[in-house]
Amino acid sequence: MKTAHVSLGLVILSVLSTSTIQALTGDGTIPRVVNPPATSDLTNLPGDLRAVPVPGPGDQALTEYVKDKQTAIALGKALFWDMQIGSDGVQACASCHFRAGADPRSKNQLSPGLKHVPQQDLTFKTGGPNYQLTGSEFPLTRLAIAGQRGALDSATDSNDVVSSQGVPFLDRGPDPLGFHVNRLKTRRVEPRNTPSVINAVFNHRQFWDGRAENIFNGVNPLGARDPEARVMASIGGSLAEVQVALVNSSLASQAVGPIVSEIEMAAPGRTAQDIVRDLRKGKHSRRLGRRVHGSRPLQQQLVDPSDSVLGPLSRYPERGLRVKSYNAMIRTAFQEKYWQSEKFVQVAEDGTVSIVDQRDRNPDTDEYTLLEYNFALFFGLAVQLYEATLVSDDTPWDRFRREHPSATDPALNPWTNQNPNHITRFALFGAHLFNDRTRGPNNLRCSNCHESAELTDASVRRIGLAANGPVRNRDGNIIDKGFNNIGLRPTEDDLGVGASDAFGPLSHSKRLFPDSPPASFDGAAVTKGFGLEGAFKIPSLRNVALTAPYFHNGDTHSLREAVLFYSRGGNVAPIAQIDGTPIEPLGIANMTSDEADAVVAWLEALTDERVRIASAPFDHPQLFVPNGHPGNQGGVERGKQGFAKDDLVEIPMTGAAGGPPLPGFLEGVFGPH
Repeated sequence: MKTAHVSLGLVILSVLSTSTIQALTGDGTIPRVVNPPATSDLTNLPGDLRAVPVPGPGDQALTEYVKDKQTAIALGKALFWDMQIGSDGVQACASCHFRAGADPRSKNQLSPGLKHVPQQDLTFKTGGPNYQLTGSEFPLTRLAIAGQRGALDSATDSNDVVSSQGVPFLDRGPDPLGFHVNRLKTRRVEPRNTPSVINAVFNHRQFWDGRAENIFNGVNPLGARDPEARVMASIGGSLAEVQVALVNSSLASQAVGPIVSEIEMAAPGRTAQDIVRDLRKGKHSRRLGRRVHGSRPLQQQLVDPSDSVLGPLSRYPERGLRVKSYNAMIRTAFQEKYWQSEKFVQVAEDGTVSIVDQRDRNPDTDEYTLLEYNFALFFGLAVQLYEATLVSDDTPWDRFRREHPSATDPALNPWTNQNPNHITRFALFGAHLFNDRTRGPNNLRCSNCHESAELTDASVRRIGLAANGPVRNRDGNIIDKGFNNIGLRPTEDDLGVGASDAFGPLSHSKRLFPDSPPASFDGAAVTKGFGLEGAFKIPSLRNVALTAPYFHNGDTHSLREAVLFYSRGGNVAPIAQIDGTPIEPLGIANMTSDEADAVVAWLEALTDERVRIASAPFDHPQLFVPNGHPGNQGGVERGKQGFAKDDLVEIPMTGAAGGPPLPGFLEGVFGPH
């Protein structure tokens, strides 16, 4: 087992970027910024996140299911960080979200074009399984003319994705997706880059394609799209099916997806009910060389006694929590009618559900206790309640806006405020560049998509304020609000929110207008049609300096690269749906070098120090993450039963006070070595 040795100097150097140096050596002014800034711009200048209520279903709605909220939060944190949740006994939810809520690993983090249409692209262009990224591979998208959007260089362009490694293919035979080296199965890599879970509570929907719905149905990510989704409740001594419809609960919808995904955390065919049974039996501890009977929460991991949530339950210096089982935590956290019954829920091979008095020995049926059957409900709500505490609202920018909340405050003007509190003057110029709202072919207009304090138009609040909710007209295109095709990659590489599944379109727009868009909508003519395909959720930019690589495919590895992408108005032009319907592209800002540096300086001012050092509420248990496999893309060390051996890196536990910052993408143990 390898331990990560964190270099504080490395992290400090990464923060002292070219933008900071520019601010120190230049005069720190940006001529493009209007003096004084326009009133409309000042009104829309991103504010203090602490002033935005944290969305959720509301305490009254939660009380139907949750009996003890604090225990539910502790349960959610334990489940999120517990390596026993994955089918391999290694993969936790946190395995892809352990630094600033995202993933800094760079070895075995490549995936081919699995989302390409009309067929998957299983051919790696950049590297392959167990490849070590170095930085020279970025940006993944290569332009025919450097710095100019339009055609791509067919010789050097890559539709590979930098993402996160999950479980290997946990079934017999070779991996049909090709994640192997010399016939040894490597860990699979997901088809999209991992977004941060920090501040994700503000999102109206989750995942890059929005498939985790705002309404949680207690079973899966589909919300009301799955009209058959039901949990069981004990009512009057009998068990009855109950429909769950918790609004503003997309975090719960999201949480129950990866735990049954065979590319992320699960063996093929695994169900949520299988997970809780496995936890009871303790069958997944052998990968770390410790075999146990029964499974207490965080059985394999240390928990700091000062952990802001789990500290009172810590067994330190022993591993795990003092509570002996997840079942015990569920019974304390949730209402009895969802877990207490003498009867069993029987599920037949065809999915038919019956209520029986006892288990049978029929291999064609499964009998579950009520607690087992409703485990997805408990898991989703507990993880949501924990993730709702992960709000980073104390960045230098938040502190500055907290002191200057009024749009008429003269301190907001960087031309006259030469020494602002908390941030540099150069960063304040960058904020105004970012917040340029004027509609024009060469205006930046970043904050038109990265709106308000949440820094995303995909937030619960922004969609709640919109006249047509999650559907809007953008420059003649009908789109899902908060989802844009920005010309990063050709549309056929990944349809994003424009895709469909077995339940129909992911897009709210396509559900509202299933046949064709109307002639006019949202107060304007629909001159182009749908602009959904290739559109992805607009992420918040908070802590973005800590979450490289960027975009849904991990296309760039530095903030400056990402800013220059917007400066040239994207990579691909023109952009269109598969049927040729034109999609309005980004404007071409043509930023100067100083302007790009100023925007980067402002983006760096969105880093919450608590996130960087993993202090409360971002503290966490010990974790061991797979960092690829010993060897390289040409050969790997053999593990057991046809799998490549894991190279495990320790992520040390932190308590409420935090600890040494972890290295970032391509740094330290997560870089070439």
